Amino acid sequence: MPIPWDSVRVVPVHAGRVRCETGWSLDQAWTDGLRDFDLWLIWAGSGRMRLRSGSIALYPGRCLWMRPGGLYLGEQDPRDRLGVTFVHFDLHDARGRRVADRLLPPEAHDVWDLSFYDSVTQHIVESLRPGATTAGVATPLLTGLLMELSLRAAHPLPSGTTRHHQKIISQIAARIRESPHDTPPIAELARAAGYSADHFSRVFKQVVGQTPEPFIIQAKVSRAKELLVESSLSVSQIADALGYCDVFFFSRQFKEQTGRSPQVYRRARRG
Repeated sequence: MPIPWDSVRVVPVHAGRVRCETGWSLDQAWTDGLRDFDLWLIWAGSGRMRLRSGSIALYPGRCLWMRPGGLYLGEQDPRDRLGVTFVHFDLHDARGRRVADRLLPPEAHDVWDLSFYDSVTQHIVESLRPGATTAGVATPLLTGLLMELSLRAAHPLPSGTTRHHQKIISQIAARIRESPHDTPPIAELARAAGYSADHFSRVFKQVVGQTPEPFIIQAKVSRAKELLVESSLSVSQIADALGYCDVFFFSRQFKEQTGRSPQVYRRARRG
């Protein structure tokens, strides 16, 4: 059973961002003294952490959701010191009780986009500093981050899909959504990503949930829907802007995806 986020209150306590000093380690005394949750994002360096479930590697992009009662014995590579952003927080249910351990996601996560998590956690750190004018920002930012970790943990990638694949495909999918009219042929996307066309399609489906061709069509139709409502461009102009050579083919594809022709869709949405 996942965390019921609509009835949970996230309470940030304090946060910081550090480059661990030479000789740093996390010992039993720290574990014994942990009284709240502690979210760690590793943004630099390398090391290891011993949990009750076993030993794990620490590296940029690894995120730890530590909790009271756990075991956290950490050490770093002295030649590659760890960079860590940490956020202490609590989770209370509707009755003000701490959320039960059975609802929590795993302790160790690999984040899908380190730069995103790094930026958000830095904002949380700054908003929790004494006298910060953005103090109220910490709670919604942290809530969103925890929800993201929890939901992704509940729907992990299929086995065999590595963090490397996920990062590459996620970036390509984001570019397609942002600018579907500029999307090159699938063979070119595969070549740029370093895959064969067949392997690219398989990995793309593992990460995104569908193969590239229907994903690109959906992205184009989604943008067409926005243009039909927001702009005064004709259907032919929209088709051309999205890279269609044939307005009739565009209209047919649009209707297959939405159940309505572009003209009918525009009239319905504009009232």
